[in-house]
Amino acid sequence: MSEKERKISIGGIKFSEELVQVSLLKAGESKSSFGDLLQLLSEKKINITFLCHSAGSLHSKSSFCVGCIDFATVQEILDFPSLASLDIEVIRSVGTITLFPHRNSLHLLGLILNVFGKFDFPVYSLSTSISAIAVNTAYSDLARIADKLQDVVFLPDNHAPFRKEFRLKEI
Repeated sequence: MSEKERKISIGGIKFSEELVQVSLLKAGESKSSFGDLLQLLSEKKINITFLCHSAGSLHSKSSFCVGCIDFATVQEILDFPSLASLDIEVIRSVGTITLFPHRNSLHLLGLILNVFGKFDFPVYSLSTSISAIAVNTAYSDLARIADKLQDVVFLPDNHAPFRKEFRLKEI
């Protein structure tokens, strides 16, 4: 069996720009609302590049990422008195590595997580969909992670660069 045949073929890998991840834990009957926070971010025109929310009967946890350039504004919002009852965790210098699974099974997710565990790369948060697997990790590790992932995945010959070559800004 050739090296290519032992690997899982995927559609590609992309890196985000450097981000800041904010996670909020809301316990019990807290008056603070994640919806209120999202409204405040929207009013300030803050782009959220990653959003994950889970809610149970006793608590809810929400995580989102913003570009480093927007974090000062986000920090001002997080200091609002109406959000004081939330437990807030901030992780700086986060990067999202997104893999495009190209109709693969959950086996691919297991292989990805195995690489993260084997090489002690942090997983700050993770999200999956039919078309993508996104893992938030240390920004400085993105290139090493992509290198190690290529031990288990095969990229197409016409693969685009991992990083964006330019950034568009709406004016």
